[in-house]
Amino acid sequence: MSFERFVSFFALVWFLGGGLWLLISPNAFVKFASLGTRPSLLPSQLNKARILGCVGLVIGLIIVLELANGYIR
Repeated sequence: MSFERFVSFFALVWFLGGGLWLLISPNAFVKFASLGTRPSLLPSQLNKARILGCVGLVIGLIIVLELANGYIR
């Protein structure tokens, strides 16, 4: 497996996994990412986290399309 392919799979897991986790449970994601120092988010921060989750999913889907069509070799 080439280095570019490895990086693409890593980015795929990062963006799709992080995006899904942010959409499903933004408070748990932030608590995990901050190592437990932030217990919860404010309502305005929840909206921003959901938008960020959608952006992560879109980037992940773009990576899936590139891997499926063979643009990244």
